[in-house]
Amino acid sequence: HANDPTEDPFPWDGASDTRVRLADAIINENVDVLSTSFWRGVLRATPVEANDSGKSAVATTLLSYYRDNVMRSELCQEVQLAAQWGQQYGVSVVHVTWERQISKKNHPISMDEIIAMAQQAPDGTALANLPGMIKDESQEDAVVEMVQAEMGMNKRRARKMVKELRENDVSEMPMDHVVKNAPSVTALKMHEDIYVAPETIELEHAPAIFRRQWMTEAQLKEAATNYGYSKEWVAQVMNTKGRVMDYANVINSEVNDLAFSDGTTENIFEVIYAYQKLIDEDGVPNVWCTVFHPAISKVSAKTEMLDYCHGNYPFFAYRRERLTRRLLDSRGVSDICATWQQEQKAQRDALYDRASLTVLPPFVYPARSSQVYRLQPGSAIPEMRPNEIRFLEPPKSSPNEALEVVNYVQAQADDYFGRFTDGVNPVSSQTKRQAMAENWLMTWSEVFGKVFELIQEYVSDEELMRISGTQPGFPQTPEEIAGKMDLRVSFDVRELDQDFMLRKMEIVSKMVLPEDTAGVIDRAALTNFKMQLLDPVLARMVIPEDKTGASGKVFDQVNQAVAFMALGNEPQYQEKDPTANMKMQFLQQIVQGNPKYQEMLQGDERFQELMQKYNQALQFQVQQEQNAQIGKIGVSPAQ
Repeated sequence: HANDPTEDPFPWDGASDTRVRLADAIINENVDVLSTSFWRGVLRATPVEANDSGKSAVATTLLSYYRDNVMRSELCQEVQLAAQWGQQYGVSVVHVTWERQISKKNHPISMDEIIAMAQQAPDGTALANLPGMIKDESQEDAVVEMVQAEMGMNKRRARKMVKELRENDVSEMPMDHVVKNAPSVTALKMHEDIYVAPETIELEHAPAIFRRQWMTEAQLKEAATNYGYSKEWVAQVMNTKGRVMDYANVINSEVNDLAFSDGTTENIFEVIYAYQKLIDEDGVPNVWCTVFHPAISKVSAKTEMLDYCHGNYPFFAYRRERLTRRLLDSRGVSDICATWQQEQKAQRDALYDRASLTVLPPFVYPARSSQVYRLQPGSAIPEMRPNEIRFLEPPKSSPNEALEVVNYVQAQADDYFGRFTDGVNPVSSQTKRQAMAENWLMTWSEVFGKVFELIQEYVSDEELMRISGTQPGFPQTPEEIAGKMDLRVSFDVRELDQDFMLRKMEIVSKMVLPEDTAGVIDRAALTNFKMQLLDPVLARMVIPEDKTGASGKVFDQVNQAVAFMALGNEPQYQEKDPTANMKMQFLQQIVQGNPKYQEMLQGDERFQELMQKYNQALQFQVQQEQNAQIGKIGVSPAQ
């Protein structure tokens, strides 16, 4: 439409202006693949040193617990944002921190508790005399000051508590309540949430990294209380409400010139976190963070060294592609699809406009005629002479030409990005999708490596033992933590092809399992894997969480069977038992390791008979497995 009176729209006012969603469709499709690969990917911790092999399984359990439970809600959002921005703009960044949120919650307190506290205090101290001072109204001011200092209350709340204790022997006091104490992962959009120098090669070697965060008034005040931000700085930031820094024009303007908000940031405040690596006097690099506001130059909120960083930035970049070594030299899908999208738009607009001309073509009439004609269905048009008024002939070109161009461009885009369409080679599609997923998961492997470091540093041994079910004995110091575990998230994009996975599982069931006479395959793990592929939700419902492996379960079954036989009870015999060979090995191990069983085999006839039958039953199952194998290959395998 003609929005500018000085320019005429092409080809006419009201002509087609189609919105082609080619880039958007490809981005969303890729984001779905990346998100699926993240959640269905296998997260494993691999030890760097041989003596740490026992801890790798515990580390994997811990990380899976935090990913699938503690951090799941925030990861659902941040994973998708990181994938969207990485595909659209070529680069996105993930920020990893440890977040500890504390709020106040009123808890009841009685004079009996105050007396108990006083009894434990050293004699002669003010705390030892606190119960008597509370009951003495003349010492109320001194008690209020003491409560303020010891319990961190404001004066009004402390006075109220002292009065209630003196009069009612019970009151309430605000106490710290931990709302969150866990790793935190945040996706950042380049040039909006995070800024780096354009010449940056690797994010880890950037001279400085600036992260912009938006805070409400309540969050700023909370930061001053919980994180030690300067109250003077907070007060000055409050005066910048509704104004933001225009970084696009910052070179041509004063640093403290703020532009008026466009409405999206009207009630929030801009806070900048500047991260920089500095070398201390011993030559050790440390990461320092300064919190400031771009319009306030004389005072900052806080400057501190980040102990948890261990000399490395807590930022990890995802690059869609690598054209050069520079971080920002990565194109997004939108850049690559721009010309294809314009081609499709031109052809689709032409088809729409052609249809308009066909339905209602222009007409010609005598120039001397002053009649105003109205063209619409059923209208009557007077004619002074035959054929004086006639429609123009529509364009002679075929609309199929435009459709062929649209389809050709679509096929080019599908082949370039390896989309799952009929016209794309499936091998090429799988190769490109696998490379895309591995590039994506490499970033998350680094992220989970940092998460694991934070878990070791901030989670207590009791909490780790509660989650993992064992004492992990992880390293604690930065020197011990560094390089102890390699974290990796892996995913096979062929798992998205259900037909392929069904064929794969069929081959395993019909060809691999019958040949597993030694019981090498963990059948419980295989069943779990099959259920996860078929329906992850159903798998979580029907498969119990059990930290014991399949071999451990089989061992327990044999151990229990031997114990029953020692009591004179006959064990249960299992038909078509694929673990029979494994059970025979465990049976020998259990009997040889228990002198009482060996003694009973010499003198207890009932135990001897039951053991002989049990062993024969297992041997029969093993023979059946071997017979099935012989029937397939025609010979008995050489022993």
